[in-house]
Amino acid sequence: MQFAPSLQPALARHPLLADWLELLGNLGRARATLDAYGRGVSHFLTYCEAASVAAEAATLADLSVYIRFLSEGPARIANSSLHQRLSAIRLWYDHLIYNGLRSTNPLPRGYISPTRHIPEHAGFSRGLVPRLVKLPYVPSDPDWERILSAAALDTVRNRLMLALGYYGALRREELVSLRVSDLDFAHRLVSLRAETTKSKRARIVSYSPQVAPTLISHLHSLAQSKGAAGPMFRSHSDRNRGAPLSIWSWSKIIARWAADAKVENFSTHSLRHLRLTHLARAGWPLHELSAYAGHADPKTTMVYLHIAGADLARRMAQSVAHIDARVSTSLFGSLHD
Repeated sequence: MQFAPSLQPALARHPLLADWLELLGNLGRARATLDAYGRGVSHFLTYCEAASVAAEAATLADLSVYIRFLSEGPARIANSSLHQRLSAIRLWYDHLIYNGLRSTNPLPRGYISPTRHIPEHAGFSRGLVPRLVKLPYVPSDPDWERILSAAALDTVRNRLMLALGYYGALRREELVSLRVSDLDFAHRLVSLRAETTKSKRARIVSYSPQVAPTLISHLHSLAQSKGAAGPMFRSHSDRNRGAPLSIWSWSKIIARWAADAKVENFSTHSLRHLRLTHLARAGWPLHELSAYAGHADPKTTMVYLHIAGADLARRMAQSVAHIDARVSTSLFGSLHD
């Protein structure tokens, strides 16, 4: 099983963590999920070592101190990152329970109903930490132009990855897992295999006809190296030349462009957020937008309709313009005052 290089020291020090991630990998969890779980639990284990806490025997009190550590001061992380980390730690303790290494999970699960309490943890029916729901980061038009200018100086492979990632609103795992056989060149369609998607549901996306010449050039280069069949995007390094490009390599490429363009918070997922926002602003219905994004729950897609502020302002003006005008006139007077 291939794990992020940054995880290797932690996996060497904590065999139980390595065994758990190996098990999840065998069960088909995505590499990005394994990477996130590994980073979350390894950070907790490192914290326990520094705090002289036996991680396998940690209590709810120990976890509460850790949560405070992540919520305040220099170690503070975003609310979404905190929830992701706690979920990983909770699942890791489930693994310890399954293997008979402890009898209870120190991280209680939350429930929606206030009448359903967790045994031995009454009062935590809604979870330990409130969940903040924020709008995803979407780069401004000037920032997006700077990213494109930085990427325009890069290799054909990298530019093509950005284009397909944006046009298809692809997650990084979906993008690096593309194979030549996944593309329908006649109709400019890309088939995403179920095993490469987050929801484990296959879907079809499209790309712009302007990409066709670059795509042909890229396929010619593949044919001259190790054949036109196989992975769409391959490593150029001497160490693993021709192997499928990893998600970590793609993240580094995006980070380099963001640094060159001086754009903060831009990541591989920003391409997906940006494309879905553009489609929402273009008037795509919710069900079509949800299908294109591959969301299992259309409620997840609703956020992009909220981000499409121009459409929101237009609908507001059409529906209650006369009411808003009367309020403004009462407060600030007419335009002729």
